[in-house]
Amino acid sequence: MKAITILIFSLICTCGFSQVFGEILSDKRPISKNIDYTINYSKPGKLIFNIAVDMDGNVTSCELDDKKSTIVTTTAMLKAKNKIMQYLKFERGYHWPEFHRGYVVIKTVQGATKEESKFAPPPF
Repeated sequence: MKAITILIFSLICTCGFSQVFGEILSDKRPISKNIDYTINYSKPGKLIFNIAVDMDGNVTSCELDDKKSTIVTTTAMLKAKNKIMQYLKFERGYHWPEFHRGYVVIKTVQGATKEESKFAPPPF
């Protein structure tokens, strides 16, 4: 019974960090504002970003690890990086390191509808 309880607890804890790894995961720093870890792209793959989070919970550094990523094009990288930098937030606190490190995995999906753009031509 004790083993089942530990297994269930560990599965619940890892669900919140399904795409965030590294020191942030091992220190169990909660995510206060989560994102969708997928972007639209012409082929399936993954982008892995090394991140640093300050004490306020903001992502202050986000760099593509091109050796671990399967997609390294600039358009996909910029789209994913902007999503991480603007929207991903962690719990605020002074008990966390000044620059908490980890990495985020963003998967690309194919065939999804394109986001509307104010610069796109009008539909015919």
